[in-house]
Amino acid sequence: MKYNDPELVDLLAAQYVLGTLKGLTRKRFQRLMLTSTMAREATHTWEANLNSLSSAIKPVKPDEKVWQQILQRLETRKTPSTVIKTKPGFWRPWSLIATAASLVLAIILLQPVSPIVESTQQFALVENEAKQALWFIDVREQGLSVRASSQLDAISGKDYELWMIVKDQEAPISLGLLPKNGTMLLARNQYFVVDNINILAVSLEPLGGSPNGAPTEVLYTSKLVTL
Repeated sequence: MKYNDPELVDLLAAQYVLGTLKGLTRKRFQRLMLTSTMAREATHTWEANLNSLSSAIKPVKPDEKVWQQILQRLETRKTPSTVIKTKPGFWRPWSLIATAASLVLAIILLQPVSPIVESTQQFALVENEAKQALWFIDVREQGLSVRASSQLDAISGKDYELWMIVKDQEAPISLGLLPKNGTMLLARNQYFVVDNINILAVSLEPLGGSPNGAPTEVLYTSKLVTL
């Protein structure tokens, strides 16, 4: 693909933000964002446009007729023909019970409730093209706990470096060197805000890390997952 074509890059950025860019094409575009300012700017523009569009849409309260139609369908729902026939009035009480239960559930859902603070967990799994796990990244308050997989075949004389692309930032930001075995704790960068991170990436570097502050050879990309 001609990734120096602004129209093509803009089209790919739009599909990436909308979530319609799939498979290998999506992975290639994620890698492109690490090295192309044009791709990052196009992605940021589409994110800003779509976010402003969604915030401008006002919620619409459903018409009362919608709820009445739901209740009517619950009452008039027929028994499938494969079910054994029973006496004519058998299902009527159960239909009324189902309707009453639906009403009670609706009342409960409409009641104001206090927000519940739940603990969340963020992590990322870096895989190779064969879907083999290479690093598991666990986001913690004190830093990023990174564990190397036994399937990692480290290249002698090289290091692996972890990067992130953050919204509204021009260039990829290094998070540090990755372990080749065992577990390592990386410090959390000041820009490491989960909601603002587009992708994580791993590059192959000379020993000691990138010599110029940018990824040398991007090998893998990954997304943060929140539970």
